[in-house]
Amino acid sequence: MKTNLFIILLCISICLSCKSEKEETKPKTLTTVLVGEVINRPESDTLLLVKSYEDARFDIIANIPIVDNEFYHEFESKEIEAYDLIFKEEHDDGAWRTVRIFPETDTIHLTLYSQEDFNNNKVVGGKLNNNYTKYLNTVFWPYIKKQEEVYKIFDSIPYENTYSDVYAKVIEKLNRAETQEEQVPIYAEMKKLQEADLDKNEFGKKVAFQAKTSEREYFNRKYTFIRNNPSIVSYSLIIEDIQSIEYNGAPKEKIIEALNRLKEAFPEHTYTELAENLWIGYTEMKPGGQYVNFKAPDVKNVLYELKPEVDKNEIVLLDLWATWCGPCIAKTRLVRPVYDKYKEKGFSIVGVAGEFENLDRYNIFMTKEKWPWLNLIELDKQNKIWEKYNVMNGGGGMFLISGSGEILAVDPTAEEVESILQEKLVSNTVKL
Repeated sequence: MKTNLFIILLCISICLSCKSEKEETKPKTLTTVLVGEVINRPESDTLLLVKSYEDARFDIIANIPIVDNEFYHEFESKEIEAYDLIFKEEHDDGAWRTVRIFPETDTIHLTLYSQEDFNNNKVVGGKLNNNYTKYLNTVFWPYIKKQEEVYKIFDSIPYENTYSDVYAKVIEKLNRAETQEEQVPIYAEMKKLQEADLDKNEFGKKVAFQAKTSEREYFNRKYTFIRNNPSIVSYSLIIEDIQSIEYNGAPKEKIIEALNRLKEAFPEHTYTELAENLWIGYTEMKPGGQYVNFKAPDVKNVLYELKPEVDKNEIVLLDLWATWCGPCIAKTRLVRPVYDKYKEKGFSIVGVAGEFENLDRYNIFMTKEKWPWLNLIELDKQNKIWEKYNVMNGGGGMFLISGSGEILAVDPTAEEVESILQEKLVSNTVKL
């Protein structure tokens, strides 16, 4: 009897131990309270809360009312990551500055000022918020001050004085364009001149050199800070750089070094998968790289995979677009005649519409446009397609893919698509 009692007590002990271990390993929900005061902003009545890496146009988590220049808000999060606060009137105007917070503590106290006194903002509560404040004060704001000194010259002369003659003519052409279909190829022309360093005159190159020198100093200081502070703050700064790596001048080798260190420190954090997807999108989503396969439904919720479409065609144009992205729509309309000309010769298009909340706008739009190729849906980023192709805060992008999976061009013009089709389909050199 004593033996049986011992066994029963041992089983109960083991069960309780297992239960306790499961409870400890279960992700904890963090509850954070934002308590704040707003100074010299009589027009401000609402703050918007959004995750820092999300698109503030569509991914708003909460609208926080400002009453008598004060606000109070409680919210829950599954892990510590960066969030941004944005004043709604700035958001509605299309130009805003974000106040970053890290909800590691139960209460965060904020004092927020007008745009003119933005540097006086205070965020108090928790080591990570203190860490981010240190980054702002020792790295970011000194860089902004130097950049302001470089560009102060434009207080007295127009920025157009930096344009080369050929770039100025392209700008004039852009100003005369009346539709987005006319503007799209002009923007492509401007981009080519910029990439070839033909957009500036000698004066413009001198100013750009000064700005670039300041930028290099900034990134050196920034990645020294990241190396010395291996925290979620630093991880969020790296995510920020990867998202805008095409134009921000961030040093690739420093990103890789810091990213590997933080992936090891935070293997289960959301930022690790996000950073990996973004980095693959950056390194692979360029000519010579390999496309990333995915699955997505059509409007009838029938699931399709990209790979079979690539395999059965000589060349596929993957068109990531959205009903709210005017330039995306203009580019697709321009490429439709190319599709009609080559659709029987091994060329196809797979369109993916990045929509939010519902498909009302999409259904109205497609009733009018009737695009004849395979059209899929990415609703509320559920398949992370924009993330995988590193266009997550944009309307979309175009990727011309060979039947072997090689990316032939990124964001090509309709003329460039046709030129590649003429070369590849006639010579039949696409599939390997």
